[in-house]
Amino acid sequence: MSIEIKLVDEYPEDQFNDLVERNLESSGTFIRSWNYHFEGDKNFKKNGTKVRVGAFDRDRLIGLSWGMAESRNRFMMHMSLVEAEYRDHGIYRKMLDIILNETKVFDEVDSLHHIFNNRIISYKLKRGFYIIGQDQCGMLGPRIRLRYFHNPKLFEIMKYRVGLTDQPAL
Repeated sequence: MSIEIKLVDEYPEDQFNDLVERNLESSGTFIRSWNYHFEGDKNFKKNGTKVRVGAFDRDRLIGLSWGMAESRNRFMMHMSLVEAEYRDHGIYRKMLDIILNETKVFDEVDSLHHIFNNRIISYKLKRGFYIIGQDQCGMLGPRIRLRYFHNPKLFEIMKYRVGLTDQPAL
């Protein structure tokens, strides 16, 4: 197996849609709720950093991880997945490494996961992410919010706020 994992500007649309349908929509936990949004503010634009990582077996998209700046200090990982038959080969780990490397300018990196996605939640906890909350959305239903701290001072403040340490000397 010769997998190439790299930064991309865009995903091949047909392959992206097929990958999402096979791996998310068929699970019953994912609904493309953005298809039902109102038009909203036509002038609203997010122009911050976007990072897209693709995993390819030759020309076939078999994994992806992407996100964008939520603010000047926080990056949000929006979607990551690996084709079922390619899991357990370190592809997700390598994509996460690239995302974290590309987002070092941000204080924090957030990600949201369905509450039953234990495999990825536990992996990210082992990689240094922390559970910071939960919510609910039309796309996934109940979600856990994780945060990774690139900024060690904010990490110390977070640990203090949740009772893991004494007040930090900042």
